[in-house]
Formats: sequence, structure tokens, C-alpha cells
Amino acid sequence: MTVLRGMRLGLQHFLVATAAWVLAFLTCEGLHEISQLWLHQILPRMHSVLLPFGVMVVLGWVYGWISLPLILPAALLSAVWMVGIDGMTGTIVFVTVMKVLSVPVTFALFRWMGMDVRGEGAMANWRGLVMVGLVASVLGNVPRATVGPYGGGDIATVTEAMLTAMAADMAGLIAVLLLVMLYFRVMRRIGQP
Repeated sequence: MTVLRGMRLGLQHFLVATAAWVLAFLTCEGLHEISQLWLHQILPRMHSVLLPFGVMVVLGWVYGWISLPLILPAALLSAVWMVGIDGMTGTIVFVTVMKVLSVPVTFALFRWMGMDVRGEGAMANWRGLVMVGLVASVLGNVPRATVGPYGGGDIATVTEAMLTAMAADMAGLIAVLLLVMLYFRVMRRIGQP
């Protein structure tokens, strides 16, 4: 009975993580389409707020290394959505896996350096999560900028791709963290008489 209960609990966590990723991805895509109506001349290639990255950081904070199997299937499906099944090359899979892997690796690096941002039972360290997000964004976007869609380009193109992706990641992280803070605040108020 406990094995079945454990499997059910694991499935629930997987479904929650997948739903969070899909909601973030679809919201991000919708915002991108809307922004293209007005900003396509200025920002032709940019997703200005990458909400899935924020979801990755929050799930990495909550689940640690277990976030990998929770996030990776949804991340790969969103890559298929963006490039199509025919465009799903080994490079796209590699870039996607590296992006997802960057978050738990960064949490581990911070812990190794003496800063346990995940601190079990502790209050959320919002500044620590932003710092983890920044480092994870760098680690996760290096493959994208070097071997991904902009790989092989000149240094200006690669730098622009890297900075644009990092800005979108950090905007998405801040947006998701604000939503999580709002959620915690509402839950505290509901729990108080």
C-alpha cells in the first residue's frame, strides 16, 4: 500500500510541476504574440519575460535534483511546440536539457560554496533565489548562445543572444517570485483568524 501511495504522490508532484510549466509556457507564448503586435520592430526575436525559467527555479528550490524528471518532459514538449517535430534536432535537445539541468546544478554549487539557498524548513531566501537564477541563467544560456540557434555567429550576435536570453530569464524569475510571494501572503492571511 505504501508503494502505491508513494507512486500516487509522485504522480501528483509530476502533474503539478507539469501544469506549472505548461501554464507558464502558454502564458509566455501569449504575451510574446501580444507584444509582437506593438514591439515587433524593436524586439523581433525576444521573449521579454520567460516565465518557464522562473518556474524552473522555484521547482528547483522546492524539489532539488528531483525537479529534473519533473520538468524535463514538459521542457522537451515545449521545445517541440516551438521548433516543430522536424526541427527537434540533437542540438535542440542538448540545449533544452542543459537549460533544465542548470538550475539544480546552480543550487548544488551554491550549497558547495556554503550558501544553502534551499535550506530545509527555513523561510524563502528571495535574494538567494535571484542569485541562483542569475547564475543558472548564465549556465543555461551558454549552450544556447554557442551551439544553439545563434551558435557559430560572430561575437556580437552571440553576446546579444546571451544578454537577451538572460534578461528574459530574470524577468520571468522576478514575475514568478512575485506570484509565489503573493500566494504565500494570501495563505498566511487565510490561515490567520
